[in-house]
Amino acid sequence: MGCGASNNFDFKYDVSQQWESARKTIDIKRHRNKPVIKRSGWKTVRIFVSSTFRDFHAEREVLVKEVFPDLRQWCEKRRLHLVECDLRWGVPKDTTSEETLRTCLGEIDRCYQDNIMPFFLNMTCARCGWIPNDSEVPQSVKSEYRWIGGLSVTEMEIIHGAYRKDNPNSLFAIRDTHFLESLPDEYKDDFLDSNPVAEHKLKVLKDVLSNRFQADRVFTYNCSYGGVDADTGKVSLDGLHGEFTNKVFKFFQERIAEQYPLFEGKLDVFEQEKEAHEAFMKSRCTVVLGRNEILDKIANYVTDLGTGMPLILTGGPGSGKSSIMAKAADVASQKASGGEIPGGGDVGWHVFYHFVGAIPGSTDQEMILKRLLKELKICNDSNMPKDYEGAAQLVAGVLSNPNSKPVIILVDALNQVDEEKGHGTLSWLPRKLAPQVRCIFSMINDTPPHVTLLARPHGPLEVPVTPLDVPSRKEIVLEILSNYHKKLDPEQMTCLLSKESSKNPLWLAIACEELRVFGDFSRVTEKIKSLADDLLDLLGQVLTRFEHENGGTLMIATLCLLETSSHGLLETELLSVLGGDVSLLTPSEENFSKLKKKEDSDVQPIRSQPLSAAKWAAVYRALRTFLRPFGDSGEGRLDFYHRSLSKAVRKKYFHTQDGSEREDVYAFWHMVLANFFENEQNVDRKVEEYPYHLVKVNDTDRLAKCLTEWPVFDHLFNDYYSSQLLLYWRKVGDYQCMEGHYRKILEAIDKEAFGLEEYCIRYEHIAKLLVQAGEYTVAKGYIDVALNIEEEQLGGRPERLVELFALYGELYDEISKLHDFIKKENIKDLKPCIEYFRKSVQIRETLTGDHHKYKMGISLMSLSFTLNTFFECGGDNTLDADDAQEEALEHIEKALTIFQELGDLGKEAEASMTKAILYDRGSDEQFEWYNKAYEQCEQAYGSNCKLMTRLMSNIGIFHEDKRDFHTAYEYFVKWYNVSVEVFGENHPKTTSARNCLEEPQYQRIKAAIEAGNEA
Repeated sequence: MGCGASNNFDFKYDVSQQWESARKTIDIKRHRNKPVIKRSGWKTVRIFVSSTFRDFHAEREVLVKEVFPDLRQWCEKRRLHLVECDLRWGVPKDTTSEETLRTCLGEIDRCYQDNIMPFFLNMTCARCGWIPNDSEVPQSVKSEYRWIGGLSVTEMEIIHGAYRKDNPNSLFAIRDTHFLESLPDEYKDDFLDSNPVAEHKLKVLKDVLSNRFQADRVFTYNCSYGGVDADTGKVSLDGLHGEFTNKVFKFFQERIAEQYPLFEGKLDVFEQEKEAHEAFMKSRCTVVLGRNEILDKIANYVTDLGTGMPLILTGGPGSGKSSIMAKAADVASQKASGGEIPGGGDVGWHVFYHFVGAIPGSTDQEMILKRLLKELKICNDSNMPKDYEGAAQLVAGVLSNPNSKPVIILVDALNQVDEEKGHGTLSWLPRKLAPQVRCIFSMINDTPPHVTLLARPHGPLEVPVTPLDVPSRKEIVLEILSNYHKKLDPEQMTCLLSKESSKNPLWLAIACEELRVFGDFSRVTEKIKSLADDLLDLLGQVLTRFEHENGGTLMIATLCLLETSSHGLLETELLSVLGGDVSLLTPSEENFSKLKKKEDSDVQPIRSQPLSAAKWAAVYRALRTFLRPFGDSGEGRLDFYHRSLSKAVRKKYFHTQDGSEREDVYAFWHMVLANFFENEQNVDRKVEEYPYHLVKVNDTDRLAKCLTEWPVFDHLFNDYYSSQLLLYWRKVGDYQCMEGHYRKILEAIDKEAFGLEEYCIRYEHIAKLLVQAGEYTVAKGYIDVALNIEEEQLGGRPERLVELFALYGELYDEISKLHDFIKKENIKDLKPCIEYFRKSVQIRETLTGDHHKYKMGISLMSLSFTLNTFFECGGDNTLDADDAQEEALEHIEKALTIFQELGDLGKEAEASMTKAILYDRGSDEQFEWYNKAYEQCEQAYGSNCKLMTRLMSNIGIFHEDKRDFHTAYEYFVKWYNVSVEVFGENHPKTTSARNCLEEPQYQRIKAAIEAGNEA
């Protein structure tokens, strides 16, 4: 392929005219302001390498194996992922011209998307490379890339990636042609261009580069023939290490540092997120057909008087909810900015929109709430809540406050937010919205947020997203295909729309895309008939096409790795896994055995070189529309955008034809990822992925080893309740097993090297974990060790003693709660609890700061509960019962005040429950405070939490005191079920709930209920 040059015309004139045409397409004459990007967390940086292929093998080898690894290591220290786009093997020979051109120029497009201006390296010497004929460049490529006829693909890369915009991130390395003198004749064909126009074209190109770009961005380097590589048979060049490697490294190091400065302080990423969501909204709201009735209902909800309830759009996957939400957000934003929405008062309405899954990080509940608080100017960087609970409580207060600024909140795909342990489902959404607050959410039917909202006393206004009618479907098909100058005839349109699944917008969009890329117009009708009339089956057909056209085994591996990952995969992670031996990425007994051998090996595995850019480009290009986009604000994590694709992947690759799961396939891919993440240095990613995969493959030995690594422990340990850490230990074995592992680790520590203070804190944390696990006897021994070290070797510091005394109090508090009945002999466990909580309160009163104020509230609340139990036991000669109750009432009021001042709704709920316990059993006041505590707990933590287990137990006891045993039984069943979820089957607290249900009267009620159900 190539146009060549004729001796019958002046090719020099043609070359000058080509560059004159290129000059007229310049967008930016001189780039005066280099981009500077503020960021938070990790960011992906791409470097595109442009050159002819055969003659630059040596340079590319040095870049890929030496320069880029060094640059990548430097980038990682700055929280940057470096991805080089090195299309060194070009594209497959059987691809069309359009595919070839789009592969080259499309990769530059990705660089623009990710980095504003591409990091671009061009290498030039004595070859032009492929110069496509006019007929080889499709009209769509000509229009999209403003193609200049007569230029080579490499020249078009330069024009698209650097020339038109005076890209400040572009560097041009010109190899001095004198090296050809040292090159043996038999190799010169690879380094010289046979095209007679080449020499002049290259001279003009080098002149253009020197005139267009600053001198520090165009340099000439020298090298010489260095023999032939015995392994590859390729020519090696001497002299590359020095001027060439140093210049490339230093240039990109400086430009990356300038564009992505390493900010030491907190970075405001919320404005970047807002812009990213706005871009997504604009991209989705252009074609929304047949949805006027739903949009009118949303408009009426916004403009009518506030009902106090949210409006929700519900529908199945692919029903078009996101497009409707985008249109609603766009209309609301425009009308709000023009003051056209009534009820906004003097300040007007603020419109907040968020599309879950649309940009990286958008599934994080905490970040959603913090961005809302920032946009409403409730918080700034200095007073932003530090965690999810604080943000959720503050948002709930804002949305229920009649004095808050009028706001319209739209959140799309609410069912896709990350539901972390301890994060209550919609705990940030108050039971009743303030009159000037509108909340519009979309979600799939019967998902947790949908169920939660329906269960509330005042349910939401629900608007179902119904299937598309035929006229709307026809408009959508016409709109999509017309963008590519394609059209169906009436018979074909009828055939397509007669399929039942065409009512689903996602099915329809995928079907149109399949028709668009289908090359044989004479067989379009046949193709339409072959489209599966089911969303998952159609996606299965698409995946089959992707396998054949875009990567085969690599495509399957990519899909399976993403499906089995816990939280998606960074692109750098995925490329590293795929860069190994492809033959090992096929599930089989032999390959699984090889993975097991790697697992059993003590040798730390060396990660593979990343998958080549050319191979990855083919896979990514096919999957791009189905993946969550990277975005300028993101870290480059890949995951499926539509859950439908996830289901289709499972159906195609993880299930048998009869629909049953193939456990061996799941195990294989989980083992691949477990081996990969075993030595991951990024603790956040290791904790997200590694234990998850070990559980899936039931590798309890490696799981135990992982959980005893201190960085992993610190990440999973929670001062209140370490639910995830304890859950993982239950997968290993029982809690005695857990204690044994931590004891070995602590006994092996070199205290001097480790630090005595840190050693003491480790004992304290393990003690607290054991208390949470219900291993109270052994936990006391750990506290004793920590207290002895603190008093005997560290000087008995008040700020540390107070924590240990509080932990002793918590230990005895938990022990006292294990008694099924309140009896006089329980006092022996209550007295040390009272003693230690009093000691902690006494020291805490001398310490300042919100941390100690919060801990004071906890100790006062626990002390109040224990004193009340002491009162019910009748007291003894050391503390009168009435004095104990009086002190309890005093402490609980102080605790309530502290938690209200701190804005901690969760702890306020616990204090409200404790206050209820202090009232006369079965009294109206007690029931009122239990109900208040329940609502606060549901709001702060959701249904499955530690506090809810106590509430269900206490409310059951209340009804028991009222002799309403059937209602009591219902609450005791809830107590047991929540305990199993939170603590596990064998925890002492779960045992207490189980013992309660096994009492004769409740066994009789259970039998009666079961008999009634059978009848």
